Amino acid sequence: MPLEALDSRRLYVQIADQVATLIATGEYRPGDQLPSERDLADTLRVSRPTVREAMIALEVRGLIDIRVGVGMFVRQHASRPAAQRVSVPRHTALEVIQARLLIEPQVAALAADSVTDADLNTLGVQLGALKAAFDRGQWSAAADRAIHETVARATGNQLLADLVEGLFNDRDSAVALKFDEHLGQMPHVRDHSFDDHRKVVEALARRNADAARAAMHEHLAYVQGEMLAGWSGDSP
Repeated sequence: MPLEALDSRRLYVQIADQVATLIATGEYRPGDQLPSERDLADTLRVSRPTVREAMIALEVRGLIDIRVGVGMFVRQHASRPAAQRVSVPRHTALEVIQARLLIEPQVAALAADSVTDADLNTLGVQLGALKAAFDRGQWSAAADRAIHETVARATGNQLLADLVEGLFNDRDSAVALKFDEHLGQMPHVRDHSFDDHRKVVEALARRNADAARAAMHEHLAYVQGEMLAGWSGDSP
């Protein structure tokens, strides 16, 4: 396969551009299934999550379709020019979840000491919105974000609230949102995510800082694990 090894920091952008060129030149034709994440990672000597971000970037560009649990396929009308480059967010989806895992558990613990009844009422409404979306088989990035930002505001610390908002702003890139969309297509992820959010809210309602910290850590660690796991048709 005519792909080259890579060596700079934003590897996923280079991978996406190489594959886009192969699609434009007919190496991969409409309807073709691309090599698996594992094969691409082995060929390019990069991690599978890096390959995954590259493939999601190509999907955002309209060049491929990712069918969770099946594989990655060139679109029938993938006509965008290879010269069009992927829009590069300041931080990748995997960088954002890593930062959130370090920051948000402690934010939740602090919130448990200062959360108000009004905050809890708001969280209850937001949790209901999340469940309603999940019951429809959909992912709600808006409801998810609202819960986490309400928890941060409940600390009473504006800097922490701004920090969490900034993390979610970074998560609002097209590639990151598509990443979330694919995760949300999996029923077990939706079920686990709702249960995690419920545990966070319940811990806050008990004003139990340790439980809130643990629940938030468990939630974000689970999301990170699902982002790193194989879900495009080849086994881990």
